[in-house]
Amino acid sequence: MQIKRYSRIEPMIFIWFMLPYTLLINLLLFGSCVLGSASGFLSRLGISLVYFALIYSLFGMVAVLVKKRFPGDHELFRRIVILLPLFSIMNLLTVQGAYLLYEGLSLEGCPVRRYMEWWVTGYGCLMSAILTFINEAGVGWEKWRAAMRETDRLQSAYQKSRLLSLKRQLHPHFLFNCFNTLSSLIQENEEEAEKFLDELTKVYRYLLKGAEEQLIDLHEELRFIESYLYLVKTRFGSALEVEIDTDMAYWIKKIAPMSLLVVLENIIYRNAFSKTLPLQIEIRTQPGSGLVISNNLQPKPFAEEGYDQEEGLDDLVSKYRLLGGPVVEIQETAKCRTIMIPLIEKTETPL
Repeated sequence: MQIKRYSRIEPMIFIWFMLPYTLLINLLLFGSCVLGSASGFLSRLGISLVYFALIYSLFGMVAVLVKKRFPGDHELFRRIVILLPLFSIMNLLTVQGAYLLYEGLSLEGCPVRRYMEWWVTGYGCLMSAILTFINEAGVGWEKWRAAMRETDRLQSAYQKSRLLSLKRQLHPHFLFNCFNTLSSLIQENEEEAEKFLDELTKVYRYLLKGAEEQLIDLHEELRFIESYLYLVKTRFGSALEVEIDTDMAYWIKKIAPMSLLVVLENIIYRNAFSKTLPLQIEIRTQPGSGLVISNNLQPKPFAEEGYDQEEGLDDLVSKYRLLGGPVVEIQETAKCRTIMIPLIEKTETPL
């Protein structure tokens, strides 16, 4: 059975503390005569070490029980207020037990000094208080180190997530398809080609801006998505039906840049659609859920070579988890998939 400890450094504290504590308490109990003979000194020291080690373990059990009852950082003062009086009573009993032990053993040459019992008790109480504060400091140190490690891990993972987003940005075929569409428009409709090029410029301008931002207003993300959808719908025409219905009250809330892009890419490149079987996408705001993106499911029979359909979505889910707030939720039935992206208030401080 694993022994519960007050802190991870408690065994080290015990090792460094027990010998000097026992030496000094022996001097208080017996006086300088305890140093009169090596055999008498060592025998008393050995008995004291065993006795006070057992007592120390009892103190530790009490401390662990109190900590279990009041574990929070904000309950530090309460723990100390409870532990110090308890330890004072226990020290009084411990010292009396030590006197009775040595008097019962009747060791020759150096009897215990009864008139020093209050000094011994005071010394025990003082050392218990010091140990209590040292152990609490050890707990605080452990939590600080764990928090620093977790912060470093989250920051590293978040930076990795951002790099993956920058690396992907848009489906690799997207730009190629845009240029093909633009080439056709130049021949057929120069005015439409100019508008297409303008929207393409807006898309990549936003991508560059998004690379520098951690969060961005929903309104900016929606404007970007309108440009992106213009490019996509120019290519697919009526095969792609998109309805955007968002409440303006939500526009000032924050969203991770390119969140909608990741979701729309996932929808478009994992589904098959045509004019007779259009892909229907709905983007709306919903109280308590944030931004909700729904689409009908028409899965492609096979994945496109060199493209992981779910990689971008997994990256988005990880990014919101690392931000420490509400997470992205995904619900799927046989006919429909719904993705809920949380919207973050401006007052919230992300990672």
